[in-house]
Amino acid sequence: MRTEASTLRRGPALRRGRTQAYHGLVPGPGEPHLARRDLLPAAEGRLSENARSGSPRSVAYLAHLTDVQLLDVQSPSRLEAVHRFGCRADTRLLLPMQRPQEVLAAHATEALVRAINAAGRSPLTGAELQLAFTTGDNVDNMQLNEVRAFLRLMSGGEVRMDSGGPAYEGVQDGRFEWAWAPDDPANDWGRAHGYPTVPGLVAAGLRPFRATGLSVPWLSCFGNHDGLVQGRVPNSEELTAISVGNRKVIDVEEPFGDFFAAPASFFAGRAERVTADADRRGVPRAEFVGAHAAAVDGAHSHGFTERNVADGTAYYAYDGIPGLRIVTLDTTNPAGGFEGSIDSRQLAWLREALEEVHDAAGRAERLVVVTSHHPRTSMTNDLAVPAGQPDAGRRVLGEEVAALLHRYPGVVAWVTGHVHVHRVRPCHPPAGAPGNGFWEITTASVMEWPSQVRLLEIVDDGAGSLAVVSTVLDHDAAARPDGLASPLELAAWHRELAANDPGSVGGFDAEGAADDRNVELWLPDPR
Repeated sequence: MRTEASTLRRGPALRRGRTQAYHGLVPGPGEPHLARRDLLPAAEGRLSENARSGSPRSVAYLAHLTDVQLLDVQSPSRLEAVHRFGCRADTRLLLPMQRPQEVLAAHATEALVRAINAAGRSPLTGAELQLAFTTGDNVDNMQLNEVRAFLRLMSGGEVRMDSGGPAYEGVQDGRFEWAWAPDDPANDWGRAHGYPTVPGLVAAGLRPFRATGLSVPWLSCFGNHDGLVQGRVPNSEELTAISVGNRKVIDVEEPFGDFFAAPASFFAGRAERVTADADRRGVPRAEFVGAHAAAVDGAHSHGFTERNVADGTAYYAYDGIPGLRIVTLDTTNPAGGFEGSIDSRQLAWLREALEEVHDAAGRAERLVVVTSHHPRTSMTNDLAVPAGQPDAGRRVLGEEVAALLHRYPGVVAWVTGHVHVHRVRPCHPPAGAPGNGFWEITTASVMEWPSQVRLLEIVDDGAGSLAVVSTVLDHDAAARPDGLASPLELAAWHRELAANDPGSVGGFDAEGAADDRNVELWLPDPR
């Protein structure tokens, strides 16, 4: 559902708990596109006003989704028990490790895939949707079963999120007062936060279903949750043994150590026996890339190249759309940490990838959209990768990457995820420095509120200017959930639960301001 016609908002409180009220979702007015001229002050009018003249021409029409964080909710390598301590100085960087809606992440993604498929033609130019792309954190805990399920969710096929034994062995069964238990009306967390009782929701969330799959090709990207345990620390033999083992920690002991320095120590607390599952093992980056290159649809490598498969890298250039190059970076630091950076070798490759689409005088021969998991402002991770690893050495941070992009006028946008909010910002070159501006576009998380995706159409106005037209897209599930039978009904529950999750990374205002959503982002045509 395109949001120019209608939107969804948090409405009046349905119930009040001790610590917060629980709100339903209600229809809101549509949002027309706002023209933003920060990079082209002289632009007049709006493309939507000129559409009937036939002058706007589509250069590319794309869909962006990010931070699905598809997860195995029963995995022994998750530390949900830290939630009983709340958000305090020694736990803040570990949260969230459990969300009320997380068992329904696959259903929310399925509903959004259907919405992308239904948005196949641009109402502005009549162009057909050409491509979808993710910007990482496709899965939550770098596990093999999560990666397999994600590929089927995106390309079509049976999606099975259950793991371990025949009985549910997660934390939402009513035994733990720090986790919402939908089947238990006496659950303390649910009562404190005004959450409803929804008998059968967990069981419904774990039922296998057949995913529709995207009707257009799609590109992938490597995020910190795709490559690090809980998105924070490198995998190890010790952590692998925990993940595939039969011991699930249900009480983390104080005093806490340093999770980033000694993560295995957090798994020494009180535990219960669960059913071991070998498919919970961590997937190294090379295997993540290889799984996409040999994905279930068998027809598309989802951006990754033969070079990626050969050397285990996860950055590439995609030239499948005439007149456009999509450059996808790998901003996950394999040394650990949830913020991003790239290595020096990747910076040199990026320079070459940009030079290839500019002539000897520096003029753009094609437009460039850069995609990565981390935005510029989250690329602050300077932890050096140890010698002997492919990414060894100095890390390159966001400002240095932006400085390089400014040198190439063909770069029109840098599109990212990670921070779980809708955000659109102009990126001007530093004062007095040569270079061109581009738009920074961040899309909110599928996992969390507002659980939306973004359509992006690059449009040539025929008069020497371009506009990157952003349109936020909701899925078509009901605003008020009712039923547990279908993926769409479960997606409705996911969205309402996410809208009330107090631990959301993006917060209750993750939808951003009006000028972060439906916008025309103007800039000079550099070609």
